[in-house]
Amino acid sequence: RQVFQEGKSKSRGFLNSFGMDAEESLLGGEEEENPFVLDAGDVKPPTLVDMSKEALDDFYSSGQEPGQSPPGPPEAVAPTPAGTEAPPVLPVWSQGKVAEDERAKELARREKELQEREAALKAREQEQNRREGIADKAPNWPKFHPLIRHDIQNDIPADRQSFVRYGFICWLCTEAGYVLNFSIVFLMLITGGGTSLSTFLMNCLATVGGIPLAYFMWYQALYNVAQTDGVFAHIKFFFHYGFHILFCGLAFLSPPVIGYYNAGLFTMIYELEKDGGIHTFFAILCLINTVLWLGIGLLSLWILQWAFRTFRSGGGVEATQQASAAALVAAKASIKTFGSTSSANQRNPPAL
Repeated sequence: RQVFQEGKSKSRGFLNSFGMDAEESLLGGEEEENPFVLDAGDVKPPTLVDMSKEALDDFYSSGQEPGQSPPGPPEAVAPTPAGTEAPPVLPVWSQGKVAEDERAKELARREKELQEREAALKAREQEQNRREGIADKAPNWPKFHPLIRHDIQNDIPADRQSFVRYGFICWLCTEAGYVLNFSIVFLMLITGGGTSLSTFLMNCLATVGGIPLAYFMWYQALYNVAQTDGVFAHIKFFFHYGFHILFCGLAFLSPPVIGYYNAGLFTMIYELEKDGGIHTFFAILCLINTVLWLGIGLLSLWILQWAFRTFRSGGGVEATQQASAAALVAAKASIKTFGSTSSANQRNPPAL
């Protein structure tokens, strides 16, 4: 301030030397006060830090700056009726956060509604595809490493799901029977229980071929029969399932005429005739294997009877007879046409 006053006095002397009024500036205007200099009577305006919560509310609601005179008294408000409470009035400075929270809740609600609609649409699409015979062929079984498509609940009609479930149980028992039969014959080979190498190789061939063929031949055919209910699908299932039942009989009996490559009933009797604890142990294993294949055979016969009853009630027998009759008529017509052509060629040989 002192420096400013000294500069001010020097500027007045300089202007007086030129005959100009000290109260006028070079621009002809009056001397302006320095806005940055505070007089002794000036009061420092309050800052936002010094203001209380009520002052902040008044400041944001009225739009006035700190230091201004407060607005006039508010207009009279009608009293609230008895028994009703007015909603709490949130401070103006917090309404931005409240609005942001409400927007976040609205977005979460809309996202949840979209997920529910998507799930309902997917379920409706699966039901429509199942009715039209269109199914997602993506593998889903076994769950730890999906290799095949197996979804009885979504692929099979409700009235045939129990039939397919029994077929699935029969298939699992068949695979377990192949593994158990192979294990018993292998143990008899390495312990010298009477199994030869050729018998073991026959058992290996039956196991390696039977495990995948059991699924791809008769169980997949049973799955397709329950889905499509077609005549050709039934014929294919009956053909392959007949071989499966035949093998169940061979694994159960294991007759000596075909060799002891199966640990069945005759193999158990053969082991019981020998002395020694190891032969008794093998006889018990053969008994377990015999009972397992007996159960598989009985369950397979019941499934075959159920499938044939369904095939017959659906008109499959009549359709097969009609198809056979049509094929027979076509064959007779072809033979007759071939015979007439041959006789005509004999009567009128071509000219050389």
